[in-house]
Amino acid sequence: MAGTEFDFTVRRRVGSTRLDTAYTDLIRGADGRTRVDLDRADEERGLTLWADREFGYLMAYTGDTVQPASRRRLAVAIEPITCPPNALRSSTNVIRLDPGASWSGSWGITPRSSQA
Repeated sequence: MAGTEFDFTVRRRVGSTRLDTAYTDLIRGADGRTRVDLDRADEERGLTLWADREFGYLMAYTGDTVQPASRRRLAVAIEPITCPPNALRSSTNVIRLDPGASWSGSWGITPRSSQA
């Protein structure tokens, strides 16, 4: 998606870009986490969503198909996911646990304020 309207590797407004998009090949910091920074339009507040290496994908959704139409584009959703869309059909990166087995991953949201 580099160089397309779906490329958010450089800070910019979502604007009219319609997102119902899974992101792969995530950029990670030295700590293994991928990060997404979201800011209000006035840039006074924002948040950072982070996810560890267990999450290989991020799903972004702008709500352009939400009903009723008056509820569209009120927010953007970013979801860390472990497998791509349709993974149950393709079996791509599906995590299967045997009885008694466990899995763990971590993700979180850190609020930010320019008034801090």
